[in-house]
Amino acid sequence: MRPINKEVISMRRKSYQGWTRLWGGVLVGGTLSMAGCQDLLSAELPHLLKDDAVEAAGSARIQVYSAMALFECSYTAFGLVALGPEDVMQTLAGAAQQHSWAETPATGNCDTSPQNTTWFNPMMGGRLMISSDPTKLAVTGIGASTGVYDRINGEWSLGALGDTLSAVSAIYMAATLTHFGEFLCEGAIDQSDLLAPPNMLGMAVEWTNRALKHIENVGDFPIPFQPADAGGAWEMAVSIRSRAKWANRDFQGAADDAAAVLAANNSYTSWITRETGATRRNKIYYAATEVGYSGGLGINNWWTGSKVNPVTNQPWPDTIPHTGYLFLGIMPDGRTLSGGNIPVLWANQQRQNGQPVARDSGAVADTRVTTVYKQVQVGIQETPGRYSSEADDIPYMTWEELRLIIADNELRLGNLQAAIDQVNLIRAAKSLPQVSGAYLTSLLASADATRHMLLEERRREFFAEGGRYWSTKIQNTDLLWFPRFEGAAPGGFRYGGAVRVTMPLTEYERNPFFEQRGGLNARGSGCTDLFGDQVPHVI
Repeated sequence: MRPINKEVISMRRKSYQGWTRLWGGVLVGGTLSMAGCQDLLSAELPHLLKDDAVEAAGSARIQVYSAMALFECSYTAFGLVALGPEDVMQTLAGAAQQHSWAETPATGNCDTSPQNTTWFNPMMGGRLMISSDPTKLAVTGIGASTGVYDRINGEWSLGALGDTLSAVSAIYMAATLTHFGEFLCEGAIDQSDLLAPPNMLGMAVEWTNRALKHIENVGDFPIPFQPADAGGAWEMAVSIRSRAKWANRDFQGAADDAAAVLAANNSYTSWITRETGATRRNKIYYAATEVGYSGGLGINNWWTGSKVNPVTNQPWPDTIPHTGYLFLGIMPDGRTLSGGNIPVLWANQQRQNGQPVARDSGAVADTRVTTVYKQVQVGIQETPGRYSSEADDIPYMTWEELRLIIADNELRLGNLQAAIDQVNLIRAAKSLPQVSGAYLTSLLASADATRHMLLEERRREFFAEGGRYWSTKIQNTDLLWFPRFEGAAPGGFRYGGAVRVTMPLTEYERNPFFEQRGGLNARGSGCTDLFGDQVPHVI
């Protein structure tokens, strides 16, 4: 756990520990329904309670902090789910479908047990706490302006504190909308009509701009709970805007924002802050490493599904490119891929007497991708070694991602050397081999080879980092593997169909716009092909 303001965290703990009162309505994602309490996040969602304490301006700070906490709990649970679609882990026992690529998110409360992977409801709940004003959400759905951001900028007069809290809440609204735009096939907000990924990502950009206006009013300031070296609110807002633009394929705009943040702070990182205990723990570490339901996956030469890539209609090779997280290596010339874009290894994908079996490849270990060989519920397995404690913070926006966003744009522009330079800057900071020599020459002669190099760099850099490589796969389905309801992992669990995910089924059944379209029959219309090229379009 990184050093944080004790007064602030005390308020946050009170928010969590006080989440025992239940509102009479159910918050099912963004759709309000009066069907009972089973799906309601077991939380004191202040503005939903409609009591005098919550409607008072004095509750503004704790409402904003509660929304932040909901986002953070959701994000770490999502990171655990992402270990499946990122090919890091396979389900073996206990948490039956934890890494099996389910096409819909689990519903319910956040982190109620070691195997719990609920993220959609609490993330949407935090969003609703911030704003329910249709005019700020670019939707025509039902909703009153009762979010904390709405009230701070409406009925309450809080001066400079109001701008500060408004900026923070707008940043976390933008983070939520960016997340939905990256990973949902379609969405809805407060009973709105369908929103496609570009709609949600566009709203995210608008909310970062809204945050920046508040920051301009009061000057830059540290985000609550972030470590002292994380930078300020301005960097977080602009870095999220960069991520949203990248996911929306505005590569130039994304690169411009990334460069601006790096110019201000070339080591910028924002964090999902963690502590010990349910709802505050690093769920990736706790469930995948400490409790241990699953096993790590090596290079994929075992898949039993269709060998045709549905995007290109070309056959996949017997060994799937860009897969496997066991004993990844880097050659002295910086090479991370061998023939067929198969990852370079520094040791064979097996152990004897607990030690890696030597591999005479000349590669050194890629220290960004580490595993722990330990007893889990089904025997000794490789588990992620990215984190060492449930109190370890999880990177959210990093300087490395910003550099890779710039690299993607340089590749698009044909500036191959400039793209490779971004990778070498990342490697140099981590004492890893530089892309150089004959390998560099080969990359400069092939944009396709450079693209594969960048994809592999993202795969390794984003290891166990909250779905960043999953998002990369969604944007590159012509090269990166998704099983789409086909085949099984070596342990026997069959794969689901997640490329993007749909909303929980109840969202389609309780929203009047979806009901008019046939309820569940409305699913999938937010992408050109839910199981195909995944190119988003605006509805």
